[in-house]
Amino acid sequence: MKKVIIILVIVILVVVGLAGLASIFGKGFEPAFNQGVTYPVKVHEIEKGSISTKVSATGQIEEVEKGEVYVETPLRINKLLVDINEKVTKGQKLMELDMDELVSQLEKLKIDRNVQKLSINSPTTEAEIKRAESSVNAAEIALADATKKYEENKLLFEGSVISRSELDASSKVVDDAKRALDNAKLSYESVVSSQNMDKKVKEETLKATDLSIKDLERRIEKLNNSVLSPIDGVIVESNVQEGSFTNSAMPAFKISNTDNLRIRAKVSEYNMRGVQVDQKVVITGEGIDGDTNVSGKVQSISPVAKSNITSGGEEIAVEVIISIEDSEVALKPGLSVTCDIYTNEKKNILTAPLNILKEDKDGNMFAYIINEENIMVEKQVKFGLVSEMTGEVLEGLSEGDMVVVDPQPTYKDGAKAKVLNNN
Repeated sequence: MKKVIIILVIVILVVVGLAGLASIFGKGFEPAFNQGVTYPVKVHEIEKGSISTKVSATGQIEEVEKGEVYVETPLRINKLLVDINEKVTKGQKLMELDMDELVSQLEKLKIDRNVQKLSINSPTTEAEIKRAESSVNAAEIALADATKKYEENKLLFEGSVISRSELDASSKVVDDAKRALDNAKLSYESVVSSQNMDKKVKEETLKATDLSIKDLERRIEKLNNSVLSPIDGVIVESNVQEGSFTNSAMPAFKISNTDNLRIRAKVSEYNMRGVQVDQKVVITGEGIDGDTNVSGKVQSISPVAKSNITSGGEEIAVEVIISIEDSEVALKPGLSVTCDIYTNEKKNILTAPLNILKEDKDGNMFAYIINEENIMVEKQVKFGLVSEMTGEVLEGLSEGDMVVVDPQPTYKDGAKAKVLNNN
């Protein structure tokens, strides 16, 4: 019994002695005391890889090229040559219109033009001018004869061969001939002036008819062209029927080129920084199989931001046009999609997962490297480009380093570790 008591006293003294040593030497004694603690850890090997950052935007698929067929003049549709959802080619005739009335109007105008052209130099008018000209010539001859006769009578009067009354009669004949000549000239000038005016009026009327013919020809040509498909594509909407009349207020057909599509997306003002033309875009959506690859590229960025009303309220966004570069499936205009725009991408750089980091009270980042003796070595680390789960290693780590994943607060520099995985 005494031996047992003595042993207990010795044990107590040893424990008290060790506690006293710990209190005397403090932390300097702790490593030696805890030298046997080993932490089970998982590690990640630092290696080269790629890293990228992205922003997401919602958008809608639309056609790059689409066309609408309008017929400005209400005309009866004799025959439809295509149906909805049918593929058409540029220049293909889509329907036949009843243009008999317009063609008849054109033929009538052409006949009127020929008549007007013939009437400009009318034989009747030329005959009137010649008659008036002949009257002037006759009046001139009559005046010359009367003047000659008067001169003869004047000599006879001076020789007392004839009387004064006879001389006065010959003088009156001269005056009458002069008046007749003046009247003939006036009549000639009136006929010529009337002919010139009539000709001018007819020429202007002919010009107006020519303009009407050209206008109607252009109208008919435009109507003939309006029933042709403006692009290669598919008839996606038809608003006409055989036997009915066209309506200029709505398109007869809507045509879409579904082989050439793009996306009109809206990027929030908070995500616009870093978005640039030619950046890669990955496209997903409810209408696209999750295993299907659809990729694109930023084609253009609007120079202005606009306010949009969303379910969450008002949002300022910038419109971005995205070209579809590669798609494993046929896409449809109108589908809503999500566009991941890769704003930055680096390749062949050192990368590490973000869950290797430990932050101190000053905001410095650290990681634990496992050396060949399975000892944790604390290293300050600096990251560059950071994605959702991975960062670009700038300082502190080297290729091939084994770093601890999810470091715990109890881990210390110099502590032993037991690696639970190879990577």
